[in-house]
Amino acid sequence: MRPSVSLAVSLLAIAVPSWTQEPAESEPAAASLSSKARIAPAEEPGDPLVISGQVFDAAGIHPVPDIVVYAYHTDIKGLYTPSGAARPPRLRGWARTDSEGRYEFQTIRPAPYPGDGPPAHVHFYLSGPGHPRQEAEELVFVGDPKISTEMAERSRRAGRFGGVRPITRGADGVWRCTFDMRLRAN
Repeated sequence: MRPSVSLAVSLLAIAVPSWTQEPAESEPAAASLSSKARIAPAEEPGDPLVISGQVFDAAGIHPVPDIVVYAYHTDIKGLYTPSGAARPPRLRGWARTDSEGRYEFQTIRPAPYPGDGPPAHVHFYLSGPGHPRQEAEELVFVGDPKISTEMAERSRRAGRFGGVRPITRGADGVWRCTFDMRLRAN
């Protein structure tokens, strides 16, 4: 006997959380957002991290202003919430790209999920005028031992828009990573 479609969809929704499952009122108005934002509070335990980059059009040529960039990730224990639930994530933030498509998030370096699972990563979603909400590539950091060969190869083929990005630690102890993203064609 085959499982019912509704059961499969329910299990998928549990296993692969979606930003659209969060209440709409949790998203701030785009006009209130700056190109620089904070995901983790300044007092959050963990190594400080700054993620910055630009959002480009589908061709990857022109920077796009006024795109809302929503990002979230795990804490230093690899959890989205203290209870271990995936939603809503505790460490999340919104920024709006400036006139050159730039954004920046101050946060902490996330940890991978406890046990086996994917490498430490940051989720991104993009939306804006003429661009419905869309999931962007996940940001993963070069050197993470959990990066698969397939993941590394897919990122290499995507070039500057690949999800596996170098991360460097400055003399000030802050990790920095540049992550450029490309909108999908409508």
